[in-house]
Amino acid sequence: MTSLSPIVSVILPTHNRPALLREAAESVSRQTFLDWELVIVDDGSTPPVDLAALGLPTGKVRLFRHPVPRGGPAAKNTGMAAAKGDIVAFLDDDDMYAPAYLERAVSALEKHPDIEVVFMGVEWFGSDAQGRSEACQSAMDKTLAEAGGTRTGSSLVVFGDGLVAALLNRVPMVFQRPVVRRSAFGKIGGYRENCLLWDCDWATWAALRTKTGLVDEPLYRQRADNQGYSSRRERRLEHLQSGVEIREHLLSEAKQDPSLARWRPLFRAAAAKAWFDYAYDRCQQGSLRASFIGWWKSQRHQLSVARIRLLGRIAKRMVPERLARHEKGGPQG
Repeated sequence: MTSLSPIVSVILPTHNRPALLREAAESVSRQTFLDWELVIVDDGSTPPVDLAALGLPTGKVRLFRHPVPRGGPAAKNTGMAAAKGDIVAFLDDDDMYAPAYLERAVSALEKHPDIEVVFMGVEWFGSDAQGRSEACQSAMDKTLAEAGGTRTGSSLVVFGDGLVAALLNRVPMVFQRPVVRRSAFGKIGGYRENCLLWDCDWATWAALRTKTGLVDEPLYRQRADNQGYSSRRERRLEHLQSGVEIREHLLSEAKQDPSLARWRPLFRAAAAKAWFDYAYDRCQQGSLRASFIGWWKSQRHQLSVARIRLLGRIAKRMVPERLARHEKGGPQG
């Protein structure tokens, strides 16, 4: 290393992906910015990660291990606690950095000392790259329009409070790829280990608690080969439930923390929408009781005449269902 403590710590959690881990780690070793350390957190891999097999520069890599798997957010928290750099970046074990990733991130933070978190632009690769890229760009266009950031120079966008509202509507992958000053950890907090969409949750808290920016260049290389553990389409219901939980947690925190009081109406509206989205999906899937519960919780947070139409759809489906049960002598609950 060029100093006793590196400028950047890269946190790389991994679980049972030795080949992909090697590709990810090699992308760090090819960085044009040289003053980094790599903190690999082995989240209970079997067999354990073999550091020597990665062939990385001696003295620039440290390995930590969870004896049993604890999940991605716990692995990131372990890495954050171990990081020595003033700046901390994250890399998933199935992704890679473009060579200039760290250089651009560090430059943005050095030029703008008031910014504590920069999100990094994404480039997709793999069998589903085109579809994921198009969906991400559509989400980004909406998010940037809602966030109302200010473009500084050719590639840096600086955000104000508008980003919070935008991220409550959606969190494109770009905003799940942060580089953060270690000094900001105390403000933002760690990754919540009981949250499925932990990157989305953390990004929202970063926007709430710190000054943020976006390096609008495709420097984080995101793999799209259906290899993700939590992003598969069949987990849609779990994603909807996690979206509800994130917004309920924000609202709960705002009720207890005076510094968040001004956000309560926005969080309440976001929780109402999340419950409605859950209710609509459950109605489409025929889970009518769950759909009605979701609808009722949505209305409890925020009355909406426009959303009452869904209640009619639920009722039309539930009445024939209950009659059919009655004719068969089944339970009426």
